[in-house]
Amino acid sequence: MSAAPARLLHHRTAIETTIGRVLQTYGQPASLYDPVRYLFDAGGKRIRPLLVTLAAEACGAPFDHAVPAAVAVELLHTFTLVHDDIMDRSALRRGRPTVHMKWNDSVAILSGDVMMGLAMRLLEESAQHAPRPLDVISAFSTGLIDVCDGQALDMEFQERSTVSEDEYMEMITKKTAKLLEMSVAIGASIAGAPDHHVAALRAFALGIGVAFQMQDDILDLTGGDAFGKTPGGDVLEGKKTWLMLAAQRRATQVEHITLIGEFFANHGLPQDRIADVQSMCDELGVLNDARHLVEAHTTQAFHHLHSLASSDARHDLEFLARSLMQRTT
Repeated sequence: MSAAPARLLHHRTAIETTIGRVLQTYGQPASLYDPVRYLFDAGGKRIRPLLVTLAAEACGAPFDHAVPAAVAVELLHTFTLVHDDIMDRSALRRGRPTVHMKWNDSVAILSGDVMMGLAMRLLEESAQHAPRPLDVISAFSTGLIDVCDGQALDMEFQERSTVSEDEYMEMITKKTAKLLEMSVAIGASIAGAPDHHVAALRAFALGIGVAFQMQDDILDLTGGDAFGKTPGGDVLEGKKTWLMLAAQRRATQVEHITLIGEFFANHGLPQDRIADVQSMCDELGVLNDARHLVEAHTTQAFHHLHSLASSDARHDLEFLARSLMQRTT
């Protein structure tokens, strides 16, 4: 985001300053807060908190009113990552040992729990500026429930022999897109935005969220080491992504049917079969159709965003979304 507009960088600076304030305020016991500090020391793009502050500003509120809530959203997001890593037994996050690997499961669980407490306290700071404070709290709690629903579906899919493409879309909507929707809904609620503006921002964020996850799935298979993940990591882990589900439905050739059968029977494939999966998805048109889906969701998302009055904040929201969609690695 080095080429981001100066205003957007100003928002991010305010967010980082507030994160620093929180980490300085809460330091003891060290066994609880050191892992929290470790997580935030890793940095991050702060996409979700920026959505909060920009949505608030796009709806007429001073962006600084939304900064504490923005950090609350980042705490929630980080909390989900910590607990996801435990459930997935992930060893690395952003190239560093995960909290449960660096410490242990108990420390990771408790550090995740306290981040939710910190998030609620920060949310209260921003909610006091909202005409209807409960709307802010409601958006946050609804988003948390949606994320948990999505994670439960993701785990359930790992045990099921059949999953439909529609079910997969529902899962990524709840696990990924709903957190973006929550972010803009919180910002709009702090500003006391009318219902049609809140609805437009929600639709924008949902569309971008689905497109982002679909593109993440594509890049996981095709992006290689430069993407920052193990190439074909989803295939190795046996994740039933839209790519594999679409390939399963379309496969007619014996070699494709056999490959997909091995994937589902063994809950994944070894590294030396990743290239075969890439070729299969390309030959079946799965990768091409997935890219079209990303484009369609992105286009519709911007249509909803553009129903808001033109403003610097709206332009920054569009820049932020396009920067996500333009990833190639």
